[in-house]
Amino acid sequence: MFTGVVRQLAACQRAVVVSLALVPVVLATVACLPAVVVLPAFPGGVRRVSALLTLLRRWTDTVLSRS
Repeated sequence: MFTGVVRQLAACQRAVVVSLALVPVVLATVACLPAVVVLPAFPGGVRRVSALLTLLRRWTDTVLSRS
């Protein structure tokens, strides 16, 4: 019985690790949404939003590929 539970936990280990690692990335993304909405209205804002979105994408890619 115990070995069956361990096997089931091992099977879902990657999903649990990824979901826990994505929590800070999701929080950072939600915190950046007002900037994504407002910054394009300012001079140079599109460049800054582009850099911000590139960082968020890179963080997400790192979490998904290295966990």
